[in-house]
Amino acid sequence: MKRLPLLLMAVVGLAVLPSTPVRGEDSVRLSRTNALIGEHLVMEIRVTAPPKATVELTPGTPSWAGVELVGIDDVTQVPGADGVVWYIAARIAPFAPGTVSFAPSVAIVEGSEAVTVELPPVQLTAVATLPADAELALSPLPPPVAIAGAESPLFKPVLVAGGLFGAALLSLAVWLLLRVAGRRVRRHVPLVAMPEAPASLEGAEQVLDTDPVAAYRLMSSVVKSELARRYGLRATALTSSELRRRLEAEGDRWQARLVGGLLEECDSVIYAGYRPAAERRQADLTMAREIVEVAG
Repeated sequence: MKRLPLLLMAVVGLAVLPSTPVRGEDSVRLSRTNALIGEHLVMEIRVTAPPKATVELTPGTPSWAGVELVGIDDVTQVPGADGVVWYIAARIAPFAPGTVSFAPSVAIVEGSEAVTVELPPVQLTAVATLPADAELALSPLPPPVAIAGAESPLFKPVLVAGGLFGAALLSLAVWLLLRVAGRRVRRHVPLVAMPEAPASLEGAEQVLDTDPVAAYRLMSSVVKSELARRYGLRATALTSSELRRRLEAEGDRWQARLVGGLLEECDSVIYAGYRPAAERRQADLTMAREIVEVAG
C-alpha cells in the first residue's frame, strides 16, 4: 500500500516534464520522392507556433537520416486560430543511398526557451549514380582525335594581323581627314580678337561673372600696385603671407588683415580652381576698392 502513493507521484512528475507535443497540423511535403545522390529537392514545411515565437530548422540531427539542408528559399508567416502558421520552403539533398524515412526537425524558440519538434516523417529514395560494384577510381581520358576540316593553324595569326593592319589604315585615314579639316578651318575662319579688360578694378568688374580668374588676377595686381606705391614695397614680388607680415610690421594690422584675406582669396581663384559665388565676388571687389581708396 505504501508504494501506491509513490507510483502516483512518479506518473505526475513524468507528465509535467517538457516534451515534444503531438502536432497533427504540422506537415512536410517533397517535390519528388526520389533523387540522385546530392541532387537538390524542394521541401515545403508547415509548422504552427505561438504568436511571439520563431521557427528554425535544425539539420544534422539523427532524424534527418543523412539528408542535408542546402538552403532556405522562402519563409512565410500566416496568422492562424492556434497561433502563427509558418510555411518554409527549403532545398535539401540526400547523401545516403537507398530508401530512408527522415523526419525534419525544427526548433520553436520563444523568449529564452526552445522546444525541438520532429515533423511527420517522409520517404525519400536516393539513387546511387554508380553501380554497387563500381571501382572508385578515375578512368583515363581517351586520346585526342583529329577532326576532318579543322581550321589551319595559321588562321588565327593571319586574322589578328589583318585586324591590326585594318585598324592602322583606319587610324591613318582619320588622322589625314582631321589634318585637312584643321587646315581648312585655319584658312577660312578669321581670328576674332577678344576684348581685353582694362587693368583696373573697373576692368575686373567687367569680367567678374564671365572670367573670374582674369577678374581676380586684376584685383590682385591693382591692390599690390597701390600698396607698393604707398609703402614703398615690392608688393608684386611678395607672396600674400609675406605682404601681410610686411604690412603688420608697418603697424597697420587692420589693413594687413584685409589685404591678406583678399589676396589669399585671389590666389585660390587663380591657382586652386576655387570659384566663389556671385555675392562673394561682389564682396571681394568692394573690399579691393576700399583697400585701394585707403591706400590712396
